[in-house]
Amino acid sequence: MSETLSIINPATEALIAEVPTDSPATLAQKVQDARQALPAWAAADLSERIAAVSTFRELLIEQVDDLAATLTAETGKPISQARYEVLTTAERINFFLENIATVLAPQRVYQEPWSAIPGTSQLEEVIAYDPLGVVVNISAWNYPYFVGSNVFIPALLTGNAVLYKPSEIATLTGQKIAALFHQAGIPKDIFIPVIGTGLTGAALLDEPIDGVFFTGSYATGQKIAIAVAPKLIKLQLELGGKDPAYVCDDVDVAKAAAGLADGAFYNNGQSCCAVERIYVHELV
Repeated sequence: MSETLSIINPATEALIAEVPTDSPATLAQKVQDARQALPAWAAADLSERIAAVSTFRELLIEQVDDLAATLTAETGKPISQARYEVLTTAERINFFLENIATVLAPQRVYQEPWSAIPGTSQLEEVIAYDPLGVVVNISAWNYPYFVGSNVFIPALLTGNAVLYKPSEIATLTGQKIAALFHQAGIPKDIFIPVIGTGLTGAALLDEPIDGVFFTGSYATGQKIAIAVAPKLIKLQLELGGKDPAYVCDDVDVAKAAAGLADGAFYNNGQSCCAVERIYVHELV
């Protein structure tokens, strides 16, 4: 692993920044810090975690121009699309905030109508949810806010500690996400950015962690699955797909064609649900 990471503007090829990367020693320390901070965060009332995430959401909206400028500078995304991603992430967070209490509520799945044995309490079976623990989120460069939020927002709301490894192409954005969380009241040892290339991510998997959530390529997903399998921990992979679009015989052809082109080439085609196969009715 290199000691620094060069952040390059893909539009101008200018050097934006040199960022220190994590070493095996710093990775081990970050996992240890997260493990120590975890019990207090997991035991916090849900309302406290909701309040912190809500503040993070407001900060996204307040600082959208600055956040979008950084995102555009290091990924090459048009500024209008960068702003849209940040604001759309705020809307996505609303969904988690509105549903987290219902999802975490204990579910009574069975209860005896009466106690069969005098003097004993009746049988009751309840499903309750506990945090996984220290989880790793290795995120993608194409939508670091929107894709990342699908992991780190529910993870934080449910009481987990998160080690967030942004793509090396979205490093500065990853650091801004961490800074906003800390500003919002998330403890620094509960949301920890991990900086580096794929080698850093691979080294992180060797640490004593409780879950891995990855968005990226099929090839990297295979490597992660092989590395994590012996640990028998939670693993979630969102990898490249072959997303189809269907054109029926009653369409407005011009509108359909424009929509399909947008679906295939938006964000230079680097979208999780980009159109990659088109099935057209024979009459069209």
